[in-house]
Amino acid sequence: MKTKSHIFRVLLFTSCMASSATTLPSKPQISRAEQISYTDAEILVYLLPQAQELRRQGMDIGWELQTSPALNQTNFYIFWVVNSKRPKVEGSVTVGYFAVNKHTADVWDQGLEEFVVSPDVAAVQSILRRGHHIGAETISSFRQMRPEIK
Repeated sequence: MKTKSHIFRVLLFTSCMASSATTLPSKPQISRAEQISYTDAEILVYLLPQAQELRRQGMDIGWELQTSPALNQTNFYIFWVVNSKRPKVEGSVTVGYFAVNKHTADVWDQGLEEFVVSPDVAAVQSILRRGHHIGAETISSFRQMRPEIK
């Protein structure tokens, strides 16, 4: 279970990506697109609106990468996200299950079955997409994928 403060890492990462992304061509091609890394996906999980709300309340989140033959691990990093600093642990500490698309940097809330949308997540997705040459064509090609194998 990962439970650590990533604020410094997020700021350092976004700063580095922002400076390197400014020199990239404006129309990357699908053949140049690179998958995002596990660390990139962790940063997106750290910025979940649910995580920010828990930190506002003096708590924090932790996460664990999920592996199962029923999950599309080729195209997604799938995380079990928990409240790691709840003062009185009674009942479930699960915040939810979230999947990060390796091709698009989209974050999928598996409980709600919808994309996670927030200004912070969107800002980092934009940086990651520029840094990994993920353009509209790549996003269109891979966005319809889902984390479960059916």
